[in-house]
Amino acid sequence: MDSEQPVAFPLPSASQRAIRLPWLKVSVALRYVLTFPWTSDAWREVRQHIPSLLAGQRRVRKAGWFN
Repeated sequence: MDSEQPVAFPLPSASQRAIRLPWLKVSVALRYVLTFPWTSDAWREVRQHIPSLLAGQRRVRKAGWFN
């Protein structure tokens, strides 16, 4: 009988790990929302999400990611 060790899950690549960083998620989302050329109808809906993105940025800052 083989006494094989269970195969550990390989670590994701550096680029895949980077997208899991909370400060990067918030930064990319804010940049996308603020720089995308939204139509006036779409902007009415998109701007409702900006306060929650800014709140996420504040939470990340308080956690020390942006400092």
